[in-house]
Amino acid sequence: MLTKKYSTLVLLKIGLMLLLGNLNAHAQTATEGLQTHERMYQVELIVFARAETNPQEHWPTDVKLSYPENLVSLKNESNPDGFSLLPSAERSLNSQAATLARSGTYTLLYHQAWRQMIYARKTNIFISGGKTFGGHQELEGSIALSVGQFLKIQTNLWLSQFVPAGTNLTDTWPELPSLPFTDTAQSDKNQDYLIKRIVKVSQDRSMRSNEVHYIDHPLLGIIVKIIPYEPDSKTN
Repeated sequence: MLTKKYSTLVLLKIGLMLLLGNLNAHAQTATEGLQTHERMYQVELIVFARAETNPQEHWPTDVKLSYPENLVSLKNESNPDGFSLLPSAERSLNSQAATLARSGTYTLLYHQAWRQMIYARKTNIFISGGKTFGGHQELEGSIALSVGQFLKIQTNLWLSQFVPAGTNLTDTWPELPSLPFTDTAQSDKNQDYLIKRIVKVSQDRSMRSNEVHYIDHPLLGIIVKIIPYEPDSKTN
């Protein structure tokens, strides 16, 4: 009887060890799979505004505007993680941007391409574009890029509409955050203009590399494409 119990316990222990071993192997494989996606990529981003179809539409005024910590500027040559802003000739979405710019229906606010390391941890990138009013531009905010099983983009962008100071406005909007890579005194120098409206786009999107992805909004459109980059290869 003791022998049977002993044998049963031994078999249970062996089975448990095999099970744990398989679980550890799967966990290690999954971890290694995640790690292999951390690499250098070429990122291209287009942001455009839509012509407003309903000027009377009401947008919430209690929008929260802020920049995240550890923000990176693409124009800063000392950026970590191999950031490299590309010339326009090396972009792959130039034809799409040109179509938007001459459409008469859309306004091209931002179009840049760059190379960077993308990690499992988020990298926050400063974005701004469009016309300048005082110390601010129509489009401001940031995006966050990361990679796990899929690439992921998080948008933290806002579109501001400005009117000359003295215009009679019915809504009260929050102050725009000071630009993180501009002299504070200059960025807050906006006394010639008032804010008529702010629309914020906060979305998370998982995506595959080498595909063009589109993030839709009634007043903003965002096009993004991320391509794995090898230093000795040519991207398409």
